[in-house]
Amino acid sequence: MADKIVDIEERISRSLQESLNELYLLRQEETERLEDVKERAHALVLELRELAAAIDQAIKDYDQSREELMQSSKRGEILDEKASYERASEFMKMRGSLEERHRLLNVKKEELLQEEHRLERLVSRSENMGNRLRMVLNLVSMPEDFSVSDDVIRNTETMQTAFHLAEREAITFARELHDGPTQTFSAVGLMLEAGKEYLYRTDYEKAQEEIERALEQTRNGLNEIRAFLFNLSPTGIQDGFELPLKRLTTQLRQMWGCKLSFTLSGNLDDVSASIRIGAFKTLHQAVINAARHGATEIKVSIAYSQKTLKIRVVDNGEGFNVEQEKQAAKERGSYGLSNMEDRVKMLGGKISITSILKKGSNVSFSIPSLMT
Repeated sequence: MADKIVDIEERISRSLQESLNELYLLRQEETERLEDVKERAHALVLELRELAAAIDQAIKDYDQSREELMQSSKRGEILDEKASYERASEFMKMRGSLEERHRLLNVKKEELLQEEHRLERLVSRSENMGNRLRMVLNLVSMPEDFSVSDDVIRNTETMQTAFHLAEREAITFARELHDGPTQTFSAVGLMLEAGKEYLYRTDYEKAQEEIERALEQTRNGLNEIRAFLFNLSPTGIQDGFELPLKRLTTQLRQMWGCKLSFTLSGNLDDVSASIRIGAFKTLHQAVINAARHGATEIKVSIAYSQKTLKIRVVDNGEGFNVEQEKQAAKERGSYGLSNMEDRVKMLGGKISITSILKKGSNVSFSIPSLMT
């Protein structure tokens, strides 16, 4: 059985490495296309700026010719009147031609910007997919004597759970990154482009409005990025639960206006770092779920006794039907609840999720801490 598992692992590793190599080549191609599109879009912006200046000049020349036409008409100078009329007509035609070209180039610019955003999303997704494959490859390549705990021996079932968890978390991360910071910073780019255009037209009031909006969006984007990074690697968790919980408290207050309180009991220093990280990520998922679903107050308790880590997360949010939500989440490709259950299972623990509509939810889990 062991030899068969090793053979399967080797084949999976080769396949994953080949997939990573192919993905790298595809990403390189898409990155080159993205740079080309960006250069073309930038060239169009410059040409549009020149056209705008030419249109403004044509308008001034037209107005001047109209003024000369009126003066010639008043003086009865027929030849000058005719020449001024012809110049005015020429400038009017020129303006129309320039405005039509400006309109067509604007359409082309919007198409290029859409293509740029599409390629950015594609490159981002390919990077996330590469990270996901590398995560799985690392799991497959773990040493033979690796075990999460004495009760969770490395076997095909645990490995399969680990694969599914890594894949689902990578998918979730990629989707949330796209829907959150990626969209935010794309919007910032458009606002800055608009601000540049207003500055060029000397409309300083509107330019300032766009810049202020861009700054606000940038701050929001940075907060979202910090939240993502904290979720991936909770700062301070190696030294205990208190520091990451304090940072999570600040994050909830800033992003959702939600209050988090927590209590710690028992000798938590005896809990191994690996279990602490897995437990905190599960706790973090429960807390974020609560904040996103209307909770204004969340209480967390963490206790350690009889070599068992016990964690409870209680909120006053909207509440939900647990089984129905699991099924609905599976259908829409959301894995928060499944990831929580699988992570606790991999650590050899048990988890209970209960919820009542309009009254909130309760997530409780316990993990035996046998590692040192």
